[in-house]
Amino acid sequence: MDMAGVDKFGVIFSVAFVAAMIIIMATVLQTDSSFTASTDSTPTQTYSPPPTQTYSPPPTPQAAPQTSSSDNLKYTIRGGIVDSVSPDENHNAVKIMMDSRLDGQLTITLTSDSVTPFDDGTYFVTVDGEEVEFTQVGKRLTIDFMANSQKIMIYGEGYKSGGHDMSSMGHSDDSKEHEAMMAADKAAAKAAADKAAAKAAADKAAAKAAADKAAAKAAADKAATKAAADKAAAKAAADKAAAKAAADKAAAKAAADKAAAKAPMAVTIEPVVGSGSPGCEPECYSPSTATISAGGTVTFSNTDMAPHTSTSGSAANGPDGVFDTSLIMANASFDVTLADAGTYTYFCMVHPWMEGTVIVE
Repeated sequence: MDMAGVDKFGVIFSVAFVAAMIIIMATVLQTDSSFTASTDSTPTQTYSPPPTQTYSPPPTPQAAPQTSSSDNLKYTIRGGIVDSVSPDENHNAVKIMMDSRLDGQLTITLTSDSVTPFDDGTYFVTVDGEEVEFTQVGKRLTIDFMANSQKIMIYGEGYKSGGHDMSSMGHSDDSKEHEAMMAADKAAAKAAADKAAAKAAADKAAAKAAADKAAAKAAADKAATKAAADKAAAKAAADKAAAKAAADKAAAKAAADKAAAKAPMAVTIEPVVGSGSPGCEPECYSPSTATISAGGTVTFSNTDMAPHTSTSGSAANGPDGVFDTSLIMANASFDVTLADAGTYTYFCMVHPWMEGTVIVE
């Protein structure tokens, strides 16, 4: 029963009872006065008071359950009335405003659209700003509240209020420790993934080095076999051997010259002194234009005091995504392997006037 209705009924009943007693007393006084004035001329009158009326107070109201739904959230409440159910502006908390004159209990079923739980599937609940314990079965929460409670808040993962996270709103030490453990696990997983990626890159480089070594040995073995055949042919025919030897010598020299002219497999590029300020253009890197063979490695070594990046692309058009050393601190370096022939321009994202070129042959 609604308490306001009970109070109104009691007031009306009290007013009616007092009015009835006033009428009865007025009648008694009037009768008594008439009897005294006419004692000698009228017969004796006997007054019988009206039967006593017994006031029975209305029964004490009981907490009847209220079952309803709001914004697709089904709930049942005992000991109070729900005034409103609304999500917060970030769509990851639910606010229940209620009128509770008795100790009671609210049972509400949440949805994924209303509140996203923490990573372990739980929620955080406060009653009038104080954290409370509750019972959870799946997405159904049962929350006890005291009489005169006005607001229940149900929070989920990532909820923020007034620029502060849940720790500023009475979040328990257990919840903080739980969030810290989840963050540590996430960091450990990332570290493990980075370590695995680095190992895969190292294994790939080692496999390539082994393949290059095997190819060089096969070429050497083939050259040795050919030399033996040439020697046998030269011995069988001196003139022919002499001519062939001269031809071989010339061919060997040409091959040596070609090998000498071939671009190296590795090169180191450093920023020039003072490149952290404009004015070094266009020679802000040393060398500003480097040439390597396809599959070679460019080592960007920061010998400057200021941190630099070497990012493929240009300051005018931005990064092109081929490579990016990220920020290289002083006395640190970063290796970039370029497998495809072509011309690659790069620049420093911190000091965009620093630009250089790598030519891969």
